[in-house]
Amino acid sequence: MSGERLLPRAAAWFIFFIFLVFLAGRYYTVIRPEIYPVFHMVMEFAIVVVAICASLMSWYDYKYKHDLKMLFLSLTFSLVAPFEFAHALSYMGMPDFITPNTVNKASTLFIITKLLLAAGLLTAVVFGERIRVIHRSALIPTFSALIGVGAIYLIVTNLSLLPPMYDPAAGSQTGIKVFLGYLVMAVEAFAAIWILTKRWVGSKDFYLGMALIIIIMSDLAFTYYLSPYDTYNLLGHIFQVFSFAFIFKAIIDDALGMLYETNRTLARQWEMLAEKNQQLLEADRLKDEFLANTNHELRTPLSAIIAFTEMLLDKSTGTLNDMQKDYLDEISDSGKELLGRINGFLDLSKIAAGKTVLYKEELNVYELIDDVSSKMRPLFNQKGLTLVLPREDISLKVWADREKTGQILVNLLSNALKFTAPGGRVAVEVGTDDSGCGVNISVTDTGIGIDTADQEKIFQPFQQVDGTTSRKYSGTGIGLTLAKKLVDLHGGYIEVASKINKGSTFTFMLPTGVTEEKGKVS
Repeated sequence: MSGERLLPRAAAWFIFFIFLVFLAGRYYTVIRPEIYPVFHMVMEFAIVVVAICASLMSWYDYKYKHDLKMLFLSLTFSLVAPFEFAHALSYMGMPDFITPNTVNKASTLFIITKLLLAAGLLTAVVFGERIRVIHRSALIPTFSALIGVGAIYLIVTNLSLLPPMYDPAAGSQTGIKVFLGYLVMAVEAFAAIWILTKRWVGSKDFYLGMALIIIIMSDLAFTYYLSPYDTYNLLGHIFQVFSFAFIFKAIIDDALGMLYETNRTLARQWEMLAEKNQQLLEADRLKDEFLANTNHELRTPLSAIIAFTEMLLDKSTGTLNDMQKDYLDEISDSGKELLGRINGFLDLSKIAAGKTVLYKEELNVYELIDDVSSKMRPLFNQKGLTLVLPREDISLKVWADREKTGQILVNLLSNALKFTAPGGRVAVEVGTDDSGCGVNISVTDTGIGIDTADQEKIFQPFQQVDGTTSRKYSGTGIGLTLAKKLVDLHGGYIEVASKINKGSTFTFMLPTGVTEEKGKVS
């Protein structure tokens, strides 16, 4: 809301309150003394409650934004609230407050309250745009309220030392009271003009400007009253209630403005984060496609190298000496090992790209284990490891992809083979899952074991417990990752139990139920 739009609205409010002042004069009356204190106490109580709320709200706003305007408002209302309350208790018709109640006593506390309010609002408006962090700022409103209470006690007990604000003989306000009233209005008018002339006026500034205009109207009514119980006095209190309410609204708008700005900032950050996340997903997709294409392109020439090496080893292609045979054997073995790793990368890339197809069928678990172990047993014998297989039980079957399930078991046995020292033992065990819906296959070794803190990490791509270049055990760190992803594709799970230097047990579960004949899993 701009200052140009504020001016006509402020003028409308000004005219409206002038009209109310006119009505109060047109239908001027003095309310009976036994009735007026009730109305007065209700309005003063509302003013005190709003002042306390304004003090607390502005202090909380300062706590998070550190602008001095909110701190000045908090200090102002922490002083105004006790003075306003003391003024209400000092009114005629109320029980004596510290000293006997008089109109002069109530008027003195009233004009001091007005001076504090006008000075505080002017300070907040003119000097409150700065930002300053004050440590232990929570103590400031508390000390301010305590100072106010102490000042009230000194004023009430030494009232005779102050200039009188009400002349009981004349039954009207004294000249100094009227002068101070106009001074208060001048200060408030200056603060209002300061707001109205700002280049940009927001909602909170508008309500603060309206509050200043209403306060001026309130003070104007107080300067006109002839009796402490007449309509001008009543109208002044009504205006003051509305002015405090407008100030409280300005403080709330300022606090909510910070909340709205924070929400807008979070929304912008969320949009940026979503955009970055989309870019990362796209980059990850391109990476997976690149790896899949690259691995596929590498596998073709590597397969040719292996094939030609085996042809050279065949006697039909010619006679080789022992050294040449050894070299070709090394080339063939290294090529096969490299091909296996490339195939692993290719499988991971295909799973990530959602291109892995599972051809499920009913598999006999023991036949699968026997088939895989027969191919790997020479490697165990060569390293001096004992491979223990379960007894055959033709009743245990799973619904799975034969090739992929065999790959899971090969990866787990290869892992056990790598990390188990010669003379060790590797055992394959089979059992029914606790849920009755699957079969558990476990591979237990007596190898180096895995620390508890590292047991989740080993299933992450390219992660190994020892990731240094000088590590003892070679490998790319994708065997267990691929095994887990293949198990997940089947709808099963894999877990590990291990202790350092005691060995490890990897257990994976495959479902027994027929869920689909053939599916593409992404």
